[in-house]
Amino acid sequence: MAELIDLKDKIRRYYKFTPYEARGLIIAILAVGFIISFKDWGFERFSFSVGLLNLFNAILVAALSILVHDAGQRLWGLAIGYRIEFRMWTLGLVGALAVAFISNGSIWVIVPGGFMLHHLAGHRLGWFRYGVNYFGQGIVALAGCLFTLMLIIFLKILGAFFPNNLLIGKAVMFNIIYLITSLLPIPPLDGSKIFFGSRMLYAFAIPALIVAAVLMIVEVHVFLALVLSMLVGVVLWLVYYISFERKVWKGP
Repeated sequence: MAELIDLKDKIRRYYKFTPYEARGLIIAILAVGFIISFKDWGFERFSFSVGLLNLFNAILVAALSILVHDAGQRLWGLAIGYRIEFRMWTLGLVGALAVAFISNGSIWVIVPGGFMLHHLAGHRLGWFRYGVNYFGQGIVALAGCLFTLMLIIFLKILGAFFPNNLLIGKAVMFNIIYLITSLLPIPPLDGSKIFFGSRMLYAFAIPALIVAAVLMIVEVHVFLALVLSMLVGVVLWLVYYISFERKVWKGP
């Protein structure tokens, strides 16, 4: 109970966005919304009104998805004594916009940014005491990916009640691509932090989350998709450990 009260206090004091973060989030959301609505400015010919409506819907999808992803990282970071700061990835967004123009909007590259950890020394009692560490960053990064997966599951369940809602379908596809892109081991994406935090954790997370996302695309039942993804993750984790990690890890 004391941990929950402590977490509630940390959320109240540290969850809020700084002006720098808010500006970066707004720019990232607008850029990502433009990318995923690039092809939707009219069906047979250009239509400003149709395009504007689709852009608005795309910005809503991007905002919900990015904020949910960020929430997972902020909440878990605060739970273990870190304050999370969102950092927009300018170069990544410029590259994503270039890919959108070159592919005429057919390829979505969802790379809004990464995060930085700030050590809350007074809240780290009982944890590893030497400030920020790679494993802590990896766990926080993974929390964002897990929140994105939970959002996908929620949207899939919601889509069962509204099977003809195109916006829900687009939100599901967006989050699946966002999840897979986030897991790439490219700084400052989450995958790089998970990889450098723990190769063993990365060996499990990558196949499990990607298989879960792919099974969501092919309309496999949510529960079955989660079970199969866990099994694949465990099997490939064992294969990785036996074939590589066991041989190269020398211990502390």
